[in-house]
Amino acid sequence: MMAQVTTIFIPELQGRTLDGLLQAKFNSTATARQRASVTITVTAASVGKVVTVKIPALDLQPGVNAFPAGILNNASLQFGDNKIATVLRQAGFFAEAEYEYCFEVTDGNGHIGGMPLGQQCFDYSLKPFSPLVLTSPMDEDKICEKRPNFFWQPLLPAIPGVQYRLILTSIKPDQRKAEAIRYNMPIINQSFINGPMLYFPPTLPELTEGQKYVWQVTAYRADMLLASSEMWEFTVKCKDNSVAVTPESYRDIDDLAKGNFYLSNGYIRFAVKNIYASSRLRYEIASLTTPDKVVKHLPVIELRNGQNHIEIDLTENRYMQDGAYYIITVHLPDGSHKQLRFLFKK
Repeated sequence: MMAQVTTIFIPELQGRTLDGLLQAKFNSTATARQRASVTITVTAASVGKVVTVKIPALDLQPGVNAFPAGILNNASLQFGDNKIATVLRQAGFFAEAEYEYCFEVTDGNGHIGGMPLGQQCFDYSLKPFSPLVLTSPMDEDKICEKRPNFFWQPLLPAIPGVQYRLILTSIKPDQRKAEAIRYNMPIINQSFINGPMLYFPPTLPELTEGQKYVWQVTAYRADMLLASSEMWEFTVKCKDNSVAVTPESYRDIDDLAKGNFYLSNGYIRFAVKNIYASSRLRYEIASLTTPDKVVKHLPVIELRNGQNHIEIDLTENRYMQDGAYYIITVHLPDGSHKQLRFLFKK
């Protein structure tokens, strides 16, 4: 009797691209090598069959097996007649939809019909990742901090086990950012970062006054790259110490909404212009870290006619958790609303 073969497949990672399907692995309980054929069928709830991939016979060793490199070149591909299949055929990735991924492993020794060795199906509601957006230091910013901390927007939807890698390097005169990232010796090349932030490593020397730097973040899980951010540059340039320190500026709420990430030190500050009569500002805050927890007892904010500098004090709110992620929704008098994701730090 043929040994059973089980499929090891992570749809939230490997079910996003055509190439990702072939990153599945197979665990054979046989005590010796055996020949097997694999058929992968992907269907979408909205349109039916998207693609069928038939892999010619290959050798399965006892234990866990991966597809050989370049196996897709020898595979037979049959695409469905629908828009999702067209996108997959042209671009190589699966569009947003409810999918079922079925893997059928059969005997590959020439038996008629192929004796079944194992069949498994995986369901997943695929949603595209949000862009991996850097937030601080800002692009083309001039900062005085010579040991800056780095912050970026977390990858959403959240993937269990996702980690980040940050690269920081200096930029030579007349050098492009991509060239600097690729060829220059990195000052920081930190992997295995579990959250969307990195404090400047205390063992490294401080950055140099007047020097321009570039940084980039990538998200990955195991050996799979999930997303890469843009490359942002900044310059270490300190102002004259005789210049008085000004209070934190209030950035326009539209600018904050574009970045869609905010680092809160206990307060949320933004500027907004109101052309209507004075009224109470409508807003609510929801937790992204623990969605089941409701944020209550938010301060009352009055919105005046004209330019407003809004400061929401959350320092004493017991519903706010230090180090957690939140999203604030602000409803403006003109009927529009702005949403800002933020990290709350006391």
